Amino acid sequence: MKPEGKVRVFVRSRKIPARIVDVRTPVFSPSGIYVGIARDRHIVYETVLDEEHRKAIDEGRRLSCNLGLELEVVDRAKSGPFRRALSLLVGEGSPLINVQAPPTAMGNQGASHTLTAST
Repeated sequence: MKPEGKVRVFVRSRKIPARIVDVRTPVFSPSGIYVGIARDRHIVYETVLDEEHRKAIDEGRRLSCNLGLELEVVDRAKSGPFRRALSLLVGEGSPLINVQAPPTAMGNQGASHTLTAST
């Protein structure tokens, strides 16, 4: 029987500029006549994690493998302000690693063990 529960790792990624892309788009007049080409430059961003967050994910991966639980990585930078505020009110926001144990036969609903990595 596989244990139920999940190991949740909270991280905050950063967006850094990776490259500049030159986009050329044909321009037509309202009557459908070809006018020319519009050139735009767009910055393409890459999402990266700090070293401490990578270590937290590795630790969470080892922990989930040892306990036979599912690993869930939550990126706080990609969730909106409403979702972040709601999760803080509900209580899943502050620890970096949150291990949720399954309810036991004694009726312990939502027991959780919290391991916090250095931030």
